[in-house]
Amino acid sequence: MCGLVSAFYPDGVNPPSAEALERNLNASLDIIEYRGPDSRGTYVSADGRVGLGHVRLSIIDLETGLQPLSDEENLIHCVVTGEIYDHDRIRTEMKSQGYSFKTKSDSELVVQLYKRDGFNLLFHLRGEFAFVLYDVKRRLLFAARDRFGIKPLYYTVSDGCILFGSEAKTFISHGWRAEWDIASIVNYADFGDERTFFKGVKKLPAGYFALCRASGDIEIQSYWDLSYPLASASPSTSIDSMIQTVRDLLVESVRLRLRSDVPWAVYLSGGIDSSAVAGIATQLLREQDPNAKLTAFNLAFVESEATDESPLAERTAAHIGADLVKVEATEAKLVGFLEECVWHSEMVASTFHGVGKLLLSKAVHGAGYKVILSGEGSDEIFGGYPWFPLDYLRDPDPAAAALGIELPSDAERHAMAKVYAGAMHMNPMPTNALSEPKPASAPGVPRLLNITGHVFLRSIFELQSSALYRPGVIDAAGGLDMLQCTEEGIDFRVRQNSMSGRWHGLNVSLYTTAKTFLGKRILNATGDRSDMAHAVESRVAFLDHHLVEYVNNLPPSLKIRPKPGEQPGKWSLVEKWILREAVKPFVTEEIYLRKKNAFNPPPSGPPSIPSDLLPLQAHLKARITQVSVERLGFIEWGHGDIDPRGRVLMMVLSYIVVQERFRVPPYKF
Repeated sequence: MCGLVSAFYPDGVNPPSAEALERNLNASLDIIEYRGPDSRGTYVSADGRVGLGHVRLSIIDLETGLQPLSDEENLIHCVVTGEIYDHDRIRTEMKSQGYSFKTKSDSELVVQLYKRDGFNLLFHLRGEFAFVLYDVKRRLLFAARDRFGIKPLYYTVSDGCILFGSEAKTFISHGWRAEWDIASIVNYADFGDERTFFKGVKKLPAGYFALCRASGDIEIQSYWDLSYPLASASPSTSIDSMIQTVRDLLVESVRLRLRSDVPWAVYLSGGIDSSAVAGIATQLLREQDPNAKLTAFNLAFVESEATDESPLAERTAAHIGADLVKVEATEAKLVGFLEECVWHSEMVASTFHGVGKLLLSKAVHGAGYKVILSGEGSDEIFGGYPWFPLDYLRDPDPAAAALGIELPSDAERHAMAKVYAGAMHMNPMPTNALSEPKPASAPGVPRLLNITGHVFLRSIFELQSSALYRPGVIDAAGGLDMLQCTEEGIDFRVRQNSMSGRWHGLNVSLYTTAKTFLGKRILNATGDRSDMAHAVESRVAFLDHHLVEYVNNLPPSLKIRPKPGEQPGKWSLVEKWILREAVKPFVTEEIYLRKKNAFNPPPSGPPSIPSDLLPLQAHLKARITQVSVERLGFIEWGHGDIDPRGRVLMMVLSYIVVQERFRVPPYKF
């Protein structure tokens, strides 16, 4: 829920008047009012050096949960976005310890926990959140982001002022002037690390907090990260016990996310993830009311039977007795939201993924719902993407062998790897993966991770080539190597565990995908930003950290399970095996058995009249002109490297939209 902005003027930096700071805060809130249309509030410190602003989407404690929040002495002030679960239990505990609360809001926990535990308050927060807290006595700004980066939080320094905001556009009202970060753009650092394509604007990493002192010092620290056991570790419980624990933890996660003082619904595709969430939610509802039914929303790609999952969603909805709302998506409708998607996500849109979610959230809002449960995060935790098998097959799995699971031999694993690599048009792993490093993508550039998955991810996102850019741009950016950028953006501890073989290859691949594809793209462009554009709060049940920490410690072969074939030496792999077993009581057999299909909103296909242009083609032709491209300053007009689906042109259009809306001057070098 909600959106925030803060401004902190350290000593030695002249702040505006208190009145001017108040105006700047409100101007920022005007820009992101769609994130919180129900109310707004601001705080300006007595010395005029600190300002906090908040727009609210009322979910919990509709009457008294206004922000900014403060303690009884008005010495702690805070703005919070998102939801903190299990807050009733913690509130009761703290009241018994003598702490008093002004509201019933879950967000007020941040204030009181800070008074009790200081920075360690983060250990107690369960959910998706971002906050900025100001301690008047210590003259200290304390900002934090949830463990997975479900809620966005950006920061920059503009003319000495330290700014935080739910979106980078909130900085505009405080005098920040957008400039291109060409090294970030060329290497797609918005995917690989915490940079954006704006110079000096960064994302606070998931699971991190920032401390900003009156001296102007900014320090960031990690308080949580994904972790995995040694590849040689042996499990201490049975497979049946592991399945039951996964089931119990997921049910508890969904139960916590049903708490709301406003109507809620569920996103439902044709996959196992959203179907499981919907099935569990239905069962929990009917524990209270046997006649209860939920409402589910499905995006139907009516122009393409190959990618339209609405028939599957209809069968699931009928199975659980849910009301299904089908939101029809045509290419024309998607194109109509394309530029809004770029504005809201502040990222390149080279596919219709985020656009489709924007269309879906508009329908949810229009139907009167503020909260929706979502199935994101499951593939990155349980191993659902097509690149994971190669990294699973890279190493043996002694943990699974200790459980008595039948596994392929080393020779069989390598034979399977060749098949999977061929299907993905990639080179198979070396016979001895640990002793033979992968070749560098550029001369003199060593590879820092001993996996394959992120190489495949690069092939998805690294659309540009040197021919796309004006002469000299690549040199000015220090070279073009998205793979290097991604590997350097991964924590050193993980790189060390990868190259040494201490972590199984699948776990390294899961970590890397969670930190890039999930954290930088899905939870942002197709998650918070698309949902909050229409004042809809999405709750991600699979990313409860209690569930994730447990699943991370499971043997790799329970996530991707080898299945022996009828012929000796022939094997197949079942992705997300333990999840399938855990949610089997809540889904149809069709969904239980179904292989994952990529969510891929399609163009509508060839035009009915050959001379006509498809909606996307017509839009790109109208918007991408020589003048608009040359105004960017870094794209070469008339280059010949255009892919048939128009993804490169969609990327170019994204930069044009950003330049127009953020008033970014042309890049000069």
